[in-house]
Amino acid sequence: MRFIASFAFFLSIVFLCSLPASEKRTVYFTPLPMKNEQKTIEEFLPLVDYMQKESNFTIKFKYEKDYKDILEGFKQHTIDMAYLGPLPFAILMSQYPHVKPIISFRQKDGSVKYRCVISKYEKDELDLNVPIKVALTQPLSTCGYFMTKQLLQKRYGIPLENQLFKYTMSHTNALLGVLQEKFLIAGSSEDIAMKHESLGMQIIEKSELLPGFAIVVNTQTLKKEEIDAITQTLLLIPKSRYAKWGNKMAHGMVPADEKSYESLFIDYSIPNEGNMP
Repeated sequence: MRFIASFAFFLSIVFLCSLPASEKRTVYFTPLPMKNEQKTIEEFLPLVDYMQKESNFTIKFKYEKDYKDILEGFKQHTIDMAYLGPLPFAILMSQYPHVKPIISFRQKDGSVKYRCVISKYEKDELDLNVPIKVALTQPLSTCGYFMTKQLLQKRYGIPLENQLFKYTMSHTNALLGVLQEKFLIAGSSEDIAMKHESLGMQIIEKSELLPGFAIVVNTQTLKKEEIDAITQTLLLIPKSRYAKWGNKMAHGMVPADEKSYESLFIDYSIPNEGNMP
């Protein structure tokens, strides 16, 4: 099996290296829209630069401000590769089956999984007899409406749809909204919530471990040999390189487990807008 895998990788490299420089393959890559465009692109520049030097690809950023635009880009064949969270990937798979996760990113502890949480300010008291103001990230963020709904039900037995909620467009904005007394509860990822504990934020409920963020590819726009070459290029990045690349990539990558995303079943619609000004 090792020989077969090695031979397959060898063929993919031969295929790509046989292309003349004038035919260098352009791959359009979309990173997750969590911050402003410049900062988001800067985070992924080291990875993109490495791929361009170590493979026969030209990687071009195609920045989108919303998850919905990323999903549409895959369908319209204008996006070849993206960095996505588990919920956007699961939704994309349900609408467009020609997508495949190839790489998952390790957390600091070595795991490729993470948790969503809900938090409140430690001194705030909640009156469950009136609607609670809830700060969310983005509609298709895994730790947004999707997991916050489940965690509120688990912790307090209250449905999110009966509360007052608003999309703040980032995990940090949601948490800061509580600190600014605009909301009582914020939904976010555990790691970002923990960074705000010193400011008085308190995690009150956690999700189970969820499949991690991944590099996913469009199997309708990329050939199998190209996908294999991209995968192997990423897996062979030495630790001495990726350890310098920042939080998302500093702990390395492993082959993605596509089956781990099957548990993200959604039997309700996620509203595109909040229900408060």
